[in-house]
Amino acid sequence: MPEHRTAEPVPVHRLASAREVLGVVGAAELAMFSRLSKDAQHAPDLPGRVTLSRMAAAELASLDVVEQLAERRGLDFFDAVGTYQGLLVDFDRRTAPSDWWERLVKTYVGYGVVLDLQRELAGGLDEAAQEALADAVADNGHGDYVAGVLGPVLDSEPQLGARLALWGRRVVGEALAVAQRTLVAHPGLVPAQDAEEGASRVVTRLAAAHADRLSRLGLKP
Repeated sequence: MPEHRTAEPVPVHRLASAREVLGVVGAAELAMFSRLSKDAQHAPDLPGRVTLSRMAAAELASLDVVEQLAERRGLDFFDAVGTYQGLLVDFDRRTAPSDWWERLVKTYVGYGVVLDLQRELAGGLDEAAQEALADAVADNGHGDYVAGVLGPVLDSEPQLGARLALWGRRVVGEALAVAQRTLVAHPGLVPAQDAEEGASRVVTRLAAAHADRLSRLGLKP
């Protein structure tokens, strides 16, 4: 008779913690509202100020979606978001822009990484939660705005492009470090057996998305 072998247990996929993910997504929406509001205040023209203000308002609408989703799951929204309310404080302190152009690139690059992180984390939730968050973590048009504003300027000022490329690399380094620390410190965010391994995979994907983002502006990653 053939030797009987006990089948090895198949790893069971587990969903990410809804409380942790919604906490990060909510904190990020609130941070992006603040960032876009500040950018609007520094916009050099009225169209830019209005455009960025509308984007900021949309972040609050997305925050409402997160709150409703948390409540439907019996979660304390403010407690969940409060866990991550300092998520980007150090990042903002370490990446203070010196002019309007650096401000544009900082939000585009740094907060673009945050948006990608939100999408990654939302993908670890159940299907109903993913559908509910789809609009909240969708592109709000900021990339199109930045490309439209910066594109003509960079075409005529190559030295500015070189400076902003260096700035973009600095900003993304800080943003990826925040993502890495957050993922490792809160294992419930990533549905993986090994938190560090799961965090590493996510950060690798975030870095790849960043390269595409800078290339869109004609800046070297």
